[in-house]
Amino acid sequence: MATDLGDSGEFWDFNENTNYTTVRASDGLDYKVWDSGSEECKKEVANTLAQVRKDVNSILVYIMKNPQLWTDKPIAFGIYHTFDIHMPCWSDNMDSIIKIKNPMKLINDSCIKMGKLFNYQEMKPDYQSIIGLNKPKKIITIEADYRGKVIDYEIAEKRSIFLTVRNMKNCKLHNYSTILDLAIHELTHTTCNDVRWKKDNHMPPYQSYHTLMRKWAREAGILK
Repeated sequence: MATDLGDSGEFWDFNENTNYTTVRASDGLDYKVWDSGSEECKKEVANTLAQVRKDVNSILVYIMKNPQLWTDKPIAFGIYHTFDIHMPCWSDNMDSIIKIKNPMKLINDSCIKMGKLFNYQEMKPDYQSIIGLNKPKKIITIEADYRGKVIDYEIAEKRSIFLTVRNMKNCKLHNYSTILDLAIHELTHTTCNDVRWKKDNHMPPYQSYHTLMRKWAREAGILK
């Protein structure tokens, strides 16, 4: 049985279409941005989201190329899950992704072909004081082995990441390193498979996983 939390009515949720417009970015992909400001401003927002996609995928490619960093660690399940959600074409294209110098077009084209391109979107402004959100769209229950016992385990099959990238009053973009930090923060929620809103959504193992994600982002040359 699947539960779809998209536009669920929860206090943290919001309609993902109302007051949004779609803008084509420099990577040739379309992004939903808040329909405010000049066309040039909205284009800059879309281009920023495109850069986030590229940088997050670059981090994931680095992790994929270096399995010795994580395959025997507790984070391993979370990494495989993160690949499945953010780069769902990875299992069919792993050899090519690892071998070619710049696999971003391959990743995007392959995920589009599958109909599963990950969604990065501008955050709704001034909403519940939330500046970033990793939103599970579809939750299913699977059977999983936990310490030798088979248990029911909820897992998100689809997600979207929403990011605050600009000052709405003057359309000035935030510092990109701040935006990227926020994106890695939200990415870690995928790795933790956070599927339900919790008062403290950063309980263990979130902090340890986030530390690893930032470390690998620096090693990949993405985070300074």
